[in-house]
Amino acid sequence: MTGSVRLLQLYPNELGVAGDRGNVMAITARLDRAGVQTSVMQHTVGEALPKEVDLVLVGSGPVSAIRNIHADLLSNADGLRSLSDAGVPFFAYGAGAELLGHSIRLLDGTDLAGVGIFPFSTVRIERHRVGYTIVDSEFGQLAGFEDNASLWHVDSGAHTLGRLAAGNGNSDSKQEGVRVGNSIATQVGGPVLPLNPALTDAIIRSVVGRLGIDYVVGAAHARLDHYALKAREVIVDHADHVFSRI
Repeated sequence: MTGSVRLLQLYPNELGVAGDRGNVMAITARLDRAGVQTSVMQHTVGEALPKEVDLVLVGSGPVSAIRNIHADLLSNADGLRSLSDAGVPFFAYGAGAELLGHSIRLLDGTDLAGVGIFPFSTVRIERHRVGYTIVDSEFGQLAGFEDNASLWHVDSGAHTLGRLAAGNGNSDSKQEGVRVGNSIATQVGGPVLPLNPALTDAIIRSVVGRLGIDYVVGAAHARLDHYALKAREVIVDHADHVFSRI
């Protein structure tokens, strides 16, 4: 083994309903195959936020879950911002990403304050957007699944994850996601990291680079990459035919 990486998953019970544990597993599986040890911590409501963290991951959940964890999230906002300011990468999907933005406006007009790590605000809408999504990014073509009822309004000058080839993305701008340094917020699910090894490897390299750990992709990763490639091919082949707005 050549080192150890500490992962923190936020609110896995409430914000982990879309297979989001798969994103954690993608990181740990690829690090394990490169000979790098990992430890996975989970922050739940009422617990102290760990201070020694190398990567923070958070998934999505319904409005009821957002309300249930919102007070605890805000009580830990300073700690989360301190991790971000220290250069710890965040990977956030769906509602979890929205909570790490500026704010969320719910359908009833309620505004929920966010942590402010990502430069965007969310407006929840009645129309549900569901289907395959494809994003052209610096990590190559990313493929996954979109299932949300949110418009993301990104701050002027902020960087996005990439440009849409299929799907809805942030709003009507043909852009998807938000990036701040090595931290990424996205609406692409699936979960997205097992489907897109290049993105997963980029996140891993941003983590191990801070720790002085070598990360080399080799033959042990070939089967994971093969499965991901075949799954992406199905999404790309059907993206224009299986997409709807509810």
